Amino acid sequence: MAKKVVADKKVGMNTKLFLLAIQEMEEKKGIPTEKTVKALKEAIEGALRTKGYEDTMFRTEISLEEAKIEIFGLFHVVDTVNDDVLEISREDASAKLLEVPGAFIDAENNLNLPISIDNFTTAQAKKCQNIFIQKIREIEKAIIYEAYSNKVGENVTVSVEKVEDRFIFINLGKTTITMDNRQLIGRETFRVGDQIRVYLSKVDSSSQGPQIVVSRADPNFLKRLFEEENRDVYDGTVIIRNIAREAGERSKVSVESTDPNVDPVGACIGPGGTKIQKICNQINHEKIDVVQYHVSPGLFIAEALKPAEIVGVYIVSEEEKKAIAVVKDGGLKIAIGKKGVNARLAGALTEYHIDILEESIAREQNVPFVTMERMKEQEDALIYEIRRQKIMEENKKKEEERLKRIKEEAQLKAKAQEEENKTSQEEEVIQEEVKEEVIPEVNEPKVEETVEYNPVITGQRVNLEELERQIEEEKKKNNNKQNFRKKKEEVEEEEEVEEKKVDRSNYLDIYTDEELEELDEEERENEEYDEDDEDEDIDYDEYDEYYED
Repeated sequence: MAKKVVADKKVGMNTKLFLLAIQEMEEKKGIPTEKTVKALKEAIEGALRTKGYEDTMFRTEISLEEAKIEIFGLFHVVDTVNDDVLEISREDASAKLLEVPGAFIDAENNLNLPISIDNFTTAQAKKCQNIFIQKIREIEKAIIYEAYSNKVGENVTVSVEKVEDRFIFINLGKTTITMDNRQLIGRETFRVGDQIRVYLSKVDSSSQGPQIVVSRADPNFLKRLFEEENRDVYDGTVIIRNIAREAGERSKVSVESTDPNVDPVGACIGPGGTKIQKICNQINHEKIDVVQYHVSPGLFIAEALKPAEIVGVYIVSEEEKKAIAVVKDGGLKIAIGKKGVNARLAGALTEYHIDILEESIAREQNVPFVTMERMKEQEDALIYEIRRQKIMEENKKKEEERLKRIKEEAQLKAKAQEEENKTSQEEEVIQEEVKEEVIPEVNEPKVEETVEYNPVITGQRVNLEELERQIEEEKKKNNNKQNFRKKKEEVEEEEEVEEKKVDRSNYLDIYTDEELEELDEEERENEEYDEDDEDEDIDYDEYDEYYED
């Protein structure tokens, strides 16, 4: 028999208000109602699985439109009960159908016993609440992580919610996070409600929820501002190679151009510094040095140390990234900068450890530095070699592709030729087999045909009387054809005679009647002579065939 699944102690619940609160969660926290309903089902069923009922099956139906929650305990109806937790006998099931209002047996032969949520004990209600809150938090974490994980590396606009001594609380839209004051630009301050731009540097998923890190001091924050404010940087005409930054003090940005007709430094600064000034206004008026990137390490170091005037550079070790920069006498202070900022940023930008010496001291120490003019010549040669290598690689790649294409075409041609040869061989084999076949000769008896006739084949044998009748009909047809031919000849002769008759009234009399008679006589003699000759040459059988047709 099925066990009782609820205790006697009851806890009331306003189901309608609770379901309305679920619908509001989608508007306030952005949690889809479907996920909230699923979480509630799991919470209710989890609360029912108390001690001794861990394996009991439950089914929960929630209707937001009707503001109704239906819970059923499921027991499989069997003839012999082997598990009294999951199964129920047919007799007991029949009794439950009569005793419990709303009980029924479904299509899977399970007895569904209704359970009222108002009958939950205090422990069950508390357990349901805890499970539901936990699952909602998990859903919130997943939604937040999904919403911001694909925005890592981008600048986003946020709202300041609260300001404290060491932190400020900012609202990202779906969640509120804290930003350390060390991630601000210098000593900038904000007020509650300010809209600010931050760089989303990291989103980690943890047991405590998504860990979102934002910053305004990150060098990539400055890079994204360049992309937003400068079209040449955005479309890739100008490439930012590296950024060295001490937020609130100074930044150095190395740039190069993919178009030889575009000056990368001028494109970033703009006419009269208009473009760079827009960016400086967004980072608390932080100073920005835009420098030209060089392939030559020495020239790049000299460019990075600006505004100091560099005489030459000595690369101590390319592997260890060490170099000595030589400045004019009296230019050491400018090269180092206030509190060493210029030298530090130049080292971070070029990724070299740079020692700075004045020219007189460098010559006293016999530092073998390379002058700026010589470094430019070396860079030109280096650029030429790089371009030459690039062209050679491209030509090599094209040649490999061409040879590959030729090889593929040859393989296809060979395959086609092989198939053609195979087909030809098969045809030759078939022809040889046909030649070798021996066809036996059959001596059929010759049948002498005495009379031509076309009997009608009806699929039955023709008797002798029928054959004689057909022969007589053929003879009649032949006689009719001969008679027709004779009549045809007579008609033709009459037509010829009529044609020869001439109406003399239409002509002048040139000959006398005696002369005309003589001429007629001669003509008749000639005609008789010609007819006799023609009769010998005419094949009357051809005429007969013509008229028969």
